[in-house]
Amino acid sequence: MGETSRANVDVGAVVDSARFWGLPSLVMACAALVMVLDGFDIQIIGFAAPALAADLEIERAALAPAFAASLIGMAFGAFALGPFGDRRGRRPAILVSIVVFGLGTLATAGASNLELLVALRFVTGIGLGGALPNATALMAEFAPPKVRGQTIAAAIVGIPLGGMLGAAIAAKVISAFGWPTLFVVGGLLPLVTALALYFVLPESPRFLAASRGRESELAGVLNRLAKENRFSAHQTFTLPSDLAPKRAGIAAVLAHGWRLDSLALWIIFISNLFAVYCFFNWAPVVLTKIGLDLATAVKGSLIFNTAGVVGSILVSWLVARLGSRWLLAALVVIGALSLVYIGKLVAGPSDSPPSVASIMIAFAIAGCCILSVQVTMYAVAAHVYPTQCRSAGVGWAAGMGRLGGVLSAFVGGVLMARAGAAGFFVSIAAALGLTVVGVLMLQRHLPSSLTATRVPVLR
Repeated sequence: MGETSRANVDVGAVVDSARFWGLPSLVMACAALVMVLDGFDIQIIGFAAPALAADLEIERAALAPAFAASLIGMAFGAFALGPFGDRRGRRPAILVSIVVFGLGTLATAGASNLELLVALRFVTGIGLGGALPNATALMAEFAPPKVRGQTIAAAIVGIPLGGMLGAAIAAKVISAFGWPTLFVVGGLLPLVTALALYFVLPESPRFLAASRGRESELAGVLNRLAKENRFSAHQTFTLPSDLAPKRAGIAAVLAHGWRLDSLALWIIFISNLFAVYCFFNWAPVVLTKIGLDLATAVKGSLIFNTAGVVGSILVSWLVARLGSRWLLAALVVIGALSLVYIGKLVAGPSDSPPSVASIMIAFAIAGCCILSVQVTMYAVAAHVYPTQCRSAGVGWAAGMGRLGGVLSAFVGGVLMARAGAAGFFVSIAAALGLTVVGVLMLQRHLPSSLTATRVPVLR
């Protein structure tokens, strides 16, 4: 009997049994492209900051509100556009997010004063904040279970890769054409991408199965997955949802059964992204204060990021085999110990400069651990929530994390001024203690393939 004659079709089983090389790989490629553009536009103002400050005739420090506006906008976008993705679909939420940060970046090319720059970076941040949770949810709902964590991690690594791409473009464009041209490029690329994705990016079949009146569209997506016409709108499509919350948005995220895991995710994202952004924003400054030259200080940040990219890929492979709970907890502890070691290195007497090689090795270990935990946590967050509130759940976790980033912009400077270089790194290590608490609090971790009796079906 053919599949088109079946009364019921288990959408989750169909998606999970599909081969990766086909529609799922196309979705992953699209999501990775979105992440690269997201990473480019997140860091674009940092690349343009020296030329922008000179053109606006302000001190570079005066650009701090523009940096903060981006992070606040990202938190707002994650809070607002995450639930939007659960109500209207991952596809429209992703497209809206890309258009918003593309237009915001493009408009920034015409910013003639600081106030307008801050407003436009806030708008840009809204789009940037909305893209990540919805792209993560879409990937989680398309990727086969065996490679789900790896594909999400590989796509999110596109964010630092986008920053590297942006740095390369900025080095060529700003000196030749001025900083506004960089924002034109950074704005047009997302808009062109949004147009292309409009024609190729499918909606999540799990979302369609949870929606009413979209059976025809769902059958079309499933046929693309199967690469043959096996499904029709006349069939009954089902999705495991017995445990799903009956509400949506933040009410679903904090519903009974998900409340503790949501709070644990928020603790993890806030504390870990606080540590990440302390490194991004303040580590080069701290290193120059202990006597290292600027080139060496910047090299430390590059090593931190590069180790994070490599570590994220490796850890995603290990998580698929070992599970996420104890592996992530161990990585956070190792990252914290590396920070304590850095604090010990920079606490030496002023007449005995610390070993640059030792600092760089410790930076690499810290970057590998801290950044790989953060990347992997997006896959964990997508695993925690069912289809009905997945974008909202990931969005609220990401939004809380951005608030940790905003906090780092202010607390990092205070730590550097009052606690010195050693106290700065030790304090970040202490903040990571909260990350360990959150990891151990979390109940719904990615399981180990070595001990699981069956591959879990994403709800």
